[in-house]
Amino acid sequence: MIRPAVPGDAPRTVPLILQAIGSIAFVLTGTNDREDADRILDGFFRRKDNRVSYQNTLVMEDVKNVVERSREVVGVALIYDGSIAIALDEPLEKAAIQRSGLSDYRIPTEAEPSEFYLDTISVDPKCQGRGFGRDLIEASCEQARRLGRDRIGLLVDIENSGAKRLYERLEFHTQGRKQIAGYEYFHMVRDLAASRL
Repeated sequence: MIRPAVPGDAPRTVPLILQAIGSIAFVLTGTNDREDADRILDGFFRRKDNRVSYQNTLVMEDVKNVVERSREVVGVALIYDGSIAIALDEPLEKAAIQRSGLSDYRIPTEAEPSEFYLDTISVDPKCQGRGFGRDLIEASCEQARRLGRDRIGLLVDIENSGAKRLYERLEFHTQGRKQIAGYEYFHMVRDLAASRL
């Protein structure tokens, strides 16, 4: 089951986000300490109106115990409108400026204003290979359509050929390359108007 996140999802969701974004967590938080970055992102996840907010997150749950009807978060998609990406980064940037003491600290903008942006897809390693990533991508595309967007974009590490092939199978195509935090990524997009199911 895929549903919108709530603030209480932070303990299970933030580690999945960190698993996917790796060193980008340090860029978003202004710290090089993993535990500190985790704590900071946990706090921002629980807040509104920022890039990593629960408001911009879909979670996938898997049945953990059928008898008790308990569910466990096994995947996450972090998505938002690219036209407000700079505003969504502003609270994180202000906090990073205070933490780092660098008045010119800037978080690089990943999203293009013309697209709905799929910032992060992450699935618990023990649940990979079950189509959960694909389902989260499709749910993200549907969310973009509901909000009136006709294009979704994402970045994929140029060395992650497996992820690139997955996105290509899901109708994404490479539109160029971007440098973020010293790493190079393919910028891939999908035309949602043409890919309606």
